[in-house]
Amino acid sequence: MIKPIEFKNGKNLTLRGFIHEPDNFETAVIFLHGFPASNNYPVSIRIGESLEKLNYLVLRFEFSGTNSSDGQLEDKLMSEEVNDIKYAIDFIHSNYSVKQLILVGHSTGAINAALYAHRDARINKVILLGGVGNLKEAISYDFSTEQVQDFLSKGAITFNIQNHWTFNKKLKKAFYDEFFTLDVLGSLSKFENQVLIIHGENDEAVPVSKDPIELHQAAKNSKLFIIKNADHKFLELEHWNELITEVDKFIRTELA
Repeated sequence: MIKPIEFKNGKNLTLRGFIHEPDNFETAVIFLHGFPASNNYPVSIRIGESLEKLNYLVLRFEFSGTNSSDGQLEDKLMSEEVNDIKYAIDFIHSNYSVKQLILVGHSTGAINAALYAHRDARINKVILLGGVGNLKEAISYDFSTEQVQDFLSKGAITFNIQNHWTFNKKLKKAFYDEFFTLDVLGSLSKFENQVLIIHGENDEAVPVSKDPIELHQAAKNSKLFIIKNADHKFLELEHWNELITEVDKFIRTELA
């Protein structure tokens, strides 16, 4: 069963999303979408549907300043997205009784998960999908050369993808500036529990040769799983099924 939900963050903004609620569950999964993705993206929809079928409670919400949630895109900061995670966990614990809570992030959502996880003892395990390690070297993953020039010369960029929730909206340079100050690897190294890192061999957005390896090395207790021929969004059904099988196994068992 899928239900729309909403909850407030620390700035009293309403964050909106969906809860996938199976008949019986002991484990809750909170999914963190990438940027400028939303709940309408395939990874978000598929993670909810796939894990609900395996009897996991799944919360997928949109960060502040994203699509249906309150806040302005132009004022978005990654640190504010990271702060939103606490209130998603609060929502789960206020409304459901679960024995285990898993944080799953994709792309920029994986960055947010790595930055936040060590702060909150309620998180039992973390799963990073298509994650980024060193943000100082990864600005080109999210922004084109032209966009970087607009940040520097105009103080903002304007998105121009037709029929996308960001269309004709601005994002201020503060987002770009903060990007270089966030320590993903250092934050992840402070998380004491288990981490699963899944990456596509043919990831076109985040190179498989560097970032997943750095994340694996930074985490104290981690497993790295590369899906052969998979892209950044694991779009092919066989790749998605392989991802879900590995996620399910990781949640249910201890690392070898």
